[in-house]
Amino acid sequence: MTVIAAVLGTATSCGQQNEKPEQGSRTGFALSFFRNVNAVSPADENIVISPYSAGVALSMLEAGAEGETKVEIDNALNGTLFKAEDLGSGGNITVQSSSSVWISSNFSVRNRYVSTLEKEFDAFVDTPDFSDPVAVHEINDWCSDHTSGKITKIIDKLGPEMVMVLVNALYFNAPWANAFDPEFTRDGVFHGRNGDVTVPMMSVKSDFGYTEYQGFKLVEIPYEGDRYAMYIVLPPEGMDVGSAIPYIGETVYDTAMSTIVPRKVSLTMPKYRLTASLVLNKTLERMGMKTAFSSAADFKGISLSGPLQLDVVKQKCYIEVSEKGTEAAAVTSAQMRLTSVRPVTEMTVDRPFIFMIADREGKDILFAGKVVNL
Repeated sequence: MTVIAAVLGTATSCGQQNEKPEQGSRTGFALSFFRNVNAVSPADENIVISPYSAGVALSMLEAGAEGETKVEIDNALNGTLFKAEDLGSGGNITVQSSSSVWISSNFSVRNRYVSTLEKEFDAFVDTPDFSDPVAVHEINDWCSDHTSGKITKIIDKLGPEMVMVLVNALYFNAPWANAFDPEFTRDGVFHGRNGDVTVPMMSVKSDFGYTEYQGFKLVEIPYEGDRYAMYIVLPPEGMDVGSAIPYIGETVYDTAMSTIVPRKVSLTMPKYRLTASLVLNKTLERMGMKTAFSSAADFKGISLSGPLQLDVVKQKCYIEVSEKGTEAAAVTSAQMRLTSVRPVTEMTVDRPFIFMIADREGKDILFAGKVVNL
């Protein structure tokens, strides 16, 4: 059985904190992105991110960067790029990445850059009047349309210095391969970081990929079609989940992958719906993208109207996990301005945990998160 896993280890057995991802791997970028978002987020807040969506937005930005700015973006992306591709929609499964670029009508962009976005990213291109409030509504409406109404707003306003907005929207909707029976859903206690809370807990007994590694429990819950799965990582009791995230690296990831085996698992986990809104500037600066946000930024591959710099990168995410399956959505925007029968094993997810939604070939992590409170 081909599986991937995201599981944690201890500092002594798994290397240094914030280890640099191996060059060329999308998984390396995704794990680095997750670690760095966690590093700048409050310990008592849930995290929901999309490494894939962020990767596409940064790849569109990289296509117009030059010099040191391009090198830094390439390094942050771990030497890999995310472009238009078939993510495997079909049947009851929808997995769709959509990109757009919004260019102020009074700003001149190099034709080859626009052509690159259209050909390599399948990007929708529009040139509205940024001084007209309608432009903000058009961008937000596009986001809503491409996330099935789950992300309805990514832009608040466009100041007079704003000249371009790059956007990626990612939408995921898939039923479980083995659905949870709603009749077995019962109220249970989730032991959150801020205290106990009663939430609906789903239960199922089925064959899953499972491992126990370095004291962590990991279960792989496949979606219909078997290309994608959710991975739930449950730390040992008493361990702060956020403190373990800095040690997630590709070595741990790959080692854990090799330890997963089919098991009969009696799984109990919460139904949940989470939203998150992040400004990613500090995260990307931690990943080495400093020049892009400064007056020294080099985006000559984009602009014919003068020097550009990156103003703000935002991401909004939504995820709902129920008996039927999972619906998740993300929008990432980059705003420019002038100068992601066997023995039965018990696993009850009733305390803070990590989740990821990834393809089972080990290529892409679409969503990742840390749930500490419900």
